[in-house]
Amino acid sequence: MSGKSKKLLVVGGGRSIHTYNFINLVGDYFSDIMLLTDYEDKNHSNIKKCVVDFSFHNPIKILHSYISIRRLLKDYKPDFIACYQVDTAAFLTLLSNKKHIPTLVTAMGSDILLNQHKGFFHKFLIKYVLNKAKYHNTGALHVAQQMQQLANKPLEVVVANLGFDNDIAPQEKQNIVYSNRLHKPLYQIPHIIRAFAKFYKYHSDWRLVVAASGDEETLAVLADELGIKSAVSFVGWLDRQANNHFYEISRLWVSIPQSDCTPISLMEAMAAGCIPIVSNLPTMRQWIEDGKTGIIVEDLDSNFMERALQLDYTQLLTANNNLMIEQGSKEANRKKFYGIFNKEFGSATNSQIAKTKP
Repeated sequence: MSGKSKKLLVVGGGRSIHTYNFINLVGDYFSDIMLLTDYEDKNHSNIKKCVVDFSFHNPIKILHSYISIRRLLKDYKPDFIACYQVDTAAFLTLLSNKKHIPTLVTAMGSDILLNQHKGFFHKFLIKYVLNKAKYHNTGALHVAQQMQQLANKPLEVVVANLGFDNDIAPQEKQNIVYSNRLHKPLYQIPHIIRAFAKFYKYHSDWRLVVAASGDEETLAVLADELGIKSAVSFVGWLDRQANNHFYEISRLWVSIPQSDCTPISLMEAMAAGCIPIVSNLPTMRQWIEDGKTGIIVEDLDSNFMERALQLDYTQLLTANNNLMIEQGSKEANRKKFYGIFNKEFGSATNSQIAKTKP
């Protein structure tokens, strides 16, 4: 039976671009899609939505949200549910799913690696969601292993991510260090600025470009205090074209979060020929071989950007390009998600799957 006759309910944050990227990745498999979310994003008005408050701060609102989700499941009658994160939204949806509609749960790195340590309720919520879901997915093997340890049943976790568009290619490189993760404590942007200050002492023809948003003013003050204000550009939140441009012309790309699953930005940077500099995390070691295909930072206070210039760039470029084609592209990852749907609804040939999207 083809998924083309089936309806999909996606549960995910309305402010997260990952939710919409997931819909775009798998949407052609289904005949109809509804998004159960907490926010009406006018930029995605083409997607049908049911907006519900997923906050657990008010017991009355929790009951109201539960009733609303029960009503949606009854009226919409989805054939499959995909919860894009292990959070209160997934918890309420699975709690409301009395007819046992097959459900896929996708776990972010922080969902599993960090939240389980926030207290009893968070760990209970994670375990409930993992045990109630029929199918499981995450972007990193290390996270998949942690999911299995938390669950009370054997899990067949499909390791797949949202992939990157094949519209990025290396251009003539400039002496630019590019950082485009959010300005949240998790991503440790101040450490990147301090590291660039060390690097800049010996490479004054380089500049640091800090994209994304969150705390530009504080970061700009730090750059000024370190004497590198003129060499650091805060470009804010960039559209896809501008973001790709910086990937393509930058020599180095830096992301040193405290915890992470596999970020799409890492794949985009690798495909664009940047030398990736990443945190010493199991999820990063899945993609980067230190000293060969990138730099894994052991000491945040070290001059880790200097190490990147010592790598064999030709070898790095070839290895990372091949890896992205085989495991990082949207098409490679789309097939993995379609494999989950085929398992539920009946198989289709690989050629049929490949032709679903160009």
